[in-house]
Amino acid sequence: MENKFAFIMCSNDDYYLQECFNYLCLLNIPDGYEVDTLIIPDAHSMASGYNEGMKASDAKYKIYLHQDIFIRNRDLLFDIINIFASDPAIGLIGLTGTSKLPSTGVIKDGTLIGNIYQLEKQKAAKEELKINVITDGLHDVEAIDGMIMITQYDIPWREDIFDGWDFYDVSQCLEFRRQGMRIVVPGQPSSWYIHDNGIQEISAFYESCRRKLLAAYPDFFPEVKRFLCVYTDIVNCQHIPWGLLELGHEVSIEFNKVHIQDYDERSKDDFAERLKQHRVDYVITFDLSPEIAQACYEVDVPYIAWAYDSPLKELNGWFALYPTTHAFCMDKKEMERLKEEGKQHTHINYMHLAGNVSRMQGLIITAEDEKKYSHDISLVGSLYDVGYYAKYLKKIRESEFESPELKEKVKADMEHFIESMLGDWRRDSSIFDRLSKETVDIMMALNVDAEKSYNIPNRRYYETILAREITHRDRVRVLKELAKTYDVHLYTGSKSGIPKKVIAHKPVDPYLEAPKVFHLSKINLNISLRSIETGTPLRVFDVMSVGGFMLSNYQRELADLFVVDKEIVLYESMDELKDKVRFYLRNERARQKIAIAGYEKVKRCYSYPLVMEKMIDIVDKKIG
Repeated sequence: MENKFAFIMCSNDDYYLQECFNYLCLLNIPDGYEVDTLIIPDAHSMASGYNEGMKASDAKYKIYLHQDIFIRNRDLLFDIINIFASDPAIGLIGLTGTSKLPSTGVIKDGTLIGNIYQLEKQKAAKEELKINVITDGLHDVEAIDGMIMITQYDIPWREDIFDGWDFYDVSQCLEFRRQGMRIVVPGQPSSWYIHDNGIQEISAFYESCRRKLLAAYPDFFPEVKRFLCVYTDIVNCQHIPWGLLELGHEVSIEFNKVHIQDYDERSKDDFAERLKQHRVDYVITFDLSPEIAQACYEVDVPYIAWAYDSPLKELNGWFALYPTTHAFCMDKKEMERLKEEGKQHTHINYMHLAGNVSRMQGLIITAEDEKKYSHDISLVGSLYDVGYYAKYLKKIRESEFESPELKEKVKADMEHFIESMLGDWRRDSSIFDRLSKETVDIMMALNVDAEKSYNIPNRRYYETILAREITHRDRVRVLKELAKTYDVHLYTGSKSGIPKKVIAHKPVDPYLEAPKVFHLSKINLNISLRSIETGTPLRVFDVMSVGGFMLSNYQRELADLFVVDKEIVLYESMDELKDKVRFYLRNERARQKIAIAGYEKVKRCYSYPLVMEKMIDIVDKKIG
């Protein structure tokens, strides 16, 4: 009916409903007009409830409002008639809105205009909205807040998409805009309504609804993805946001240092609350944080965890199996082992690491840098002298539950295990499945951190611990042997184990100084952590992305990713290492040719934008 209004409300609270109705009874009604009030109790969703009310009413003017809205403007119905009569193209009236809907799809992320009366309890709770108050005229907006939505035409609400209580309002605005209709907010000398909503809380399904909105209306939202890159308490990577920005995505960075290995419920809850405010499409980190995985699952945001350690024990945890967790393992052999163990890792994939070629193209080398960082041979990295092995030896010595004979046998078994691996980088060499069951059982009995292993098989867990000692001795022996003849420089935070003739330096900044070392050193060494079976360490990509010459121990995936002796040089024994150092220090042209070819390969195939685009495509396909 042309001369009819209908107030339509979804309600689940009789107290609010009665108060809202009391204010409606005070409204002035234009002569010749009727007013209906339709209440949809306990609706399945806001959109479904509004559709039910719309179909049940024959009124031309429909006023959809929340049950906690109290109308202050007694002449509201007169104003509605005048606004719609001013232009038949006006389809929607709201009392607050935004002239430019942000790419997030969230109205409050934009600049709000209109007017709203806020209660003191909202101000005290720091819930006060920032709004540009307008007092006269009509102002076109792209979206209005769902507190009050007034129509003169009926367009179905998208209950097929929005089955909850979020984003139904933005969706309806976009439906009206698709029909070419105007959406307006009138000037209000004083606010026309009170919103007694208490302290707002974002629902657990908010992010899911927001992504539904962006997917349903691609004609209104640019094809841009929003990432939250989290720098954790142990690892961060400035190259990740750089690569995402190169792809044209939006990136925010969290500096709150969420735990990457430990799990704290309060820290997880704090991050979950912050995550709700970020309104991103993906969260991404290096390695896998149990806290972030749990929070992303609760908030329903895809979490991309890119491992640069191997084996990554967190891949065995419950949080790795969440549908929102998308982990990428940098070691193919680790992936094979996970499958052999029968784990249902449906969201874990393989992806090698990458090099930041674009950033390194802007590297500036000064004369001072050349004097400071030009070396024959350099290694940037740890000597792993943190004493894991010594800790277990001490525990064995102090144990009162084992016989002296058994203690000696276990110590001998561990020592034999370590010594048998030193200097052996052959393609079929592996540290795993070598420790005796007896030794593993005793190490397990003595281990105080067993609960942090996330169900990684016992043998592999303890072999991984001993891998650090193997790597420590490997690096010390290599440096010691080469320093007998050559100018060898070590940039490290390690405090012990540094051979006398090696020139030791303090750690260098990985983003500002290390690239200069890589570029200016004639030979950059890679001596992989022995727990990495086949994967390519990040150091290799960092060196080659800046045009450094890379001499690395053999890793199966290095031989897969690069052409050996044309783009990278590999060694499988100490003798072969020394031979190749001697050759390439004497043949500068051959060395430079390989360094350039390696750089070109990383630039062409393994830059951060290229590799991360592959990961994002994999995640998007799994999300569906």
